[in-house]
Amino acid sequence: MVRKKSTPVRNLRNNTLQILTERVESLERERIERENSSMICLEVPNTDDDDGVLEERRRRGGRRRHVCEVCDKDFRDAFDLARHNRIHTGEKPFKCTVCDKAFNRQGHLTVHLRTHTGEKPFKCRVCDKAFASASDLARHNLIHTGEKPFKCRECDRAFSRQDGLTQHSRTHLLVTPYMCGTCNKACSSAQNLTLHLRIHTGEKPFKCRECDEAFTQQGTLTRHMGVHTDIRPYKCDCGKAFKQSRGLSYHKRTQKH
Repeated sequence: MVRKKSTPVRNLRNNTLQILTERVESLERERIERENSSMICLEVPNTDDDDGVLEERRRRGGRRRHVCEVCDKDFRDAFDLARHNRIHTGEKPFKCTVCDKAFNRQGHLTVHLRTHTGEKPFKCRVCDKAFASASDLARHNLIHTGEKPFKCRECDRAFSRQDGLTQHSRTHLLVTPYMCGTCNKACSSAQNLTLHLRIHTGEKPFKCRECDEAFTQQGTLTRHMGVHTDIRPYKCDCGKAFKQSRGLSYHKRTQKH
């Protein structure tokens, strides 16, 4: 099957979500300034560079003054370069005074501090739901607009959130390292593959302490242990109780109360 060509998803700072974030922050700052006598300091998310300006400079053969020595990315000024370098060094100079968390940007710390104060200055104009950051509000607004900026590179599906796209993308990864070498069954994770392989090997590592029974999964052993006790957690409205859920299910199907 010929794989359909698609346009790569643009970096978050350049896509619609970033535009929404910047717009929301601008509107919220104006609202807060009007409602409060004192200025609330909100850091506007900054992009690491202006891709359009820098790309134009490259085409014209302009001098690259602020270039990262690790990834060769160039920036508008020394401040942006220094901030970018923290990605490579792991430096986190902005520390929370309440807990032990630290961040590589002041803006990230500002948003984090709101988890301690409960402050949620960014409010949705449609449903009045409030958020601690402009980016969270921008993601929420996609629910109302119906916009789906996160597009799958393999098919025509699109999603309003990155995690939705990430989960969907797994459906295209049938040729993963989690493939059974015996029957070619594809598993979604290494853990599921390990459980599946026990079908072929006959391995049953979970052994009952009361009898000789053994099982491939801990959950199956846990259910089995009910045989050796009189604990009956699954109860019917009629008062009858069962050791296993399937016993209760069968009871409800066959009995009329």
